[in-house]
Amino acid sequence: MITDRHIYCMARVTLEAESAHGIHSGMGDHTHDVLLVRDANGLPTLPGTSIAGVLRHRIASQNPEAAERLFGHIKGDGAASMLSISWGMIHNSQNQPCEGLLTNEQLADSLLQPLLDSKPLVRQRVRLNDRGTAAETGKFDVTLIPAGARYSTLLGYWCDGTEQSQQDWKAVLDLLATSELRLGHSTRNGHGQFKIQSLEQAIWDLKTPQGRTAYQNRSRSRADSTGLEPVVLKPQAPLHVSLTLQAEAGWRIGGGEHSLNQHDKEPDLLPQHELRIHWNGNKATLSDHGYLLPGSAIKGAIRHRVAYHYRCLQQDFSTTESEQATENCSAVVALFGKSEGNTGHAGLLQFSDVQLDANKTDTKVLMHNRIDRFTGGVMNGALFSEEVLWKTPLTLCIEIPANPRTETLDDDTREALQRTLKDLADGWLPIGANGSRGLGVFSDPTGKGPVWSDQKAFIKGESTKTDEHSTTNSEQEAIA
Repeated sequence: MITDRHIYCMARVTLEAESAHGIHSGMGDHTHDVLLVRDANGLPTLPGTSIAGVLRHRIASQNPEAAERLFGHIKGDGAASMLSISWGMIHNSQNQPCEGLLTNEQLADSLLQPLLDSKPLVRQRVRLNDRGTAAETGKFDVTLIPAGARYSTLLGYWCDGTEQSQQDWKAVLDLLATSELRLGHSTRNGHGQFKIQSLEQAIWDLKTPQGRTAYQNRSRSRADSTGLEPVVLKPQAPLHVSLTLQAEAGWRIGGGEHSLNQHDKEPDLLPQHELRIHWNGNKATLSDHGYLLPGSAIKGAIRHRVAYHYRCLQQDFSTTESEQATENCSAVVALFGKSEGNTGHAGLLQFSDVQLDANKTDTKVLMHNRIDRFTGGVMNGALFSEEVLWKTPLTLCIEIPANPRTETLDDDTREALQRTLKDLADGWLPIGANGSRGLGVFSDPTGKGPVWSDQKAFIKGESTKTDEHSTTNSEQEAIA
């Protein structure tokens, strides 16, 4: 025990992934570009350093002094971290965290078996240039864990009993519950979104006999919450903009491996779908019966159109080919980030995947052929079919977490973003494959267009803070 920090706060947190996610090892193999970090059992995991790094970065961006108090610093004599975070261990199909070395029988669990695969989920990614073709080095793949996976971790904090110290601990728990917190790879593209499935905590004063006894008897297992009380968090929602859209006809994001419908002959081109873990109480099942609109597909289309509108607003019509590249547009750099040595930074906009239930989504099969101009017949190998999603309703949500860089955005950048979102709502910005021949056109049936949670204060440059009338104040209540 630290003499001046005699109060120990402990929390058991179970996180459930709302989107595909992955902490990558930095290594690849002969067939895939990146592979996942795994524990001693070969199962996916959330390293404590990854969780701590994300928490520290988010807290430091809002309150640097609180980050130093929680995580320590090296200024002067330095200070050790008062916060400890254990690794997040994945749950099996019975909703039990997998701790220690498992037996072969335990690893034969219906949920763990697919996750032991070195590539449980692979997304093919391609970055398009201004001509609609793959950019140089822009074709790659990422290995991910399906949405729905649950992880449990333990947090500990040595508190000195002051109001400030208690608020620091509360800020950590609140941050875990916000949609701003994303873990792992490509979080701005929709990956790594989590929610709290359960949270229990206890606070013990080690200067009292009761506190010392409870601390000594505390469980070291993530599966045991003895002595902990459930906590309900009501975090403040971040600034966001939403669009209600409906496809005017068909649309498709490529990447499907098999059709989710019955066909006499399976179509040649299929919409993207992927595995997802579903929970019914404490029982998990793995299914791929759902279509996907990746956040990266939304982000890519919006990114290119923002560059177009910004150059129009700047009256920048006659530039060299290299200057016309989307990544050289200052509005794109400000909103979507850049990768450039030590000066790179992440984007301000966070996109989310859209999951669609296959049972509630209509599909159509379109036939295509290419005619030989001399014979008038179909060219050899040019007759094929395509399965598309048909007139699908969906809602897009783009979040803008609190960040000091939002204060520096110029008016033209904000206006370019608003015009781009309006293009999407008006049906002028297709999403997905074959937009040049009529697919992927969405429009807003309500006519509201982009709906901002702060009543357009961000777009007008009036304020970048979350609108207090559209969110809930942060609270923390212990349930008896």
